[in-house]
Amino acid sequence: MASQRDRLYKQIQRLSLDEKQALREWLDQQIEAEQAPPEVEPQQGREVAEKKQIGRVTYQAELVKCGKPNCRCATEEQLHGPYWYAYRKQGQKLKSWYIGKELKLLEAEDYPDAER
Repeated sequence: MASQRDRLYKQIQRLSLDEKQALREWLDQQIEAEQAPPEVEPQQGREVAEKKQIGRVTYQAELVKCGKPNCRCATEEQLHGPYWYAYRKQGQKLKSWYIGKELKLLEAEDYPDAER
């Protein structure tokens, strides 16, 4: 029984040269988009103090609100932090990881549920 990949290869072989070139251009764009580090918008109650993009990961130092009603961050707009977070795309989803007060670059095995 032919695998899904084999069926796809056969379908691609039937394409004209122009169609194959268009497919290759589209695939190149898709690969480039997946390899690019994600653009991350700050969540509500957070401000970005610093940003670094390394490889396919975006690292952000963020000032955060804790959510406690009587805290200084709620009344005086004096946020906590900065705390470092790592952001990486996994498929179509954006995943984030808390790093801590000091920036520590994550290795592949440090990402929970990371695609390897």
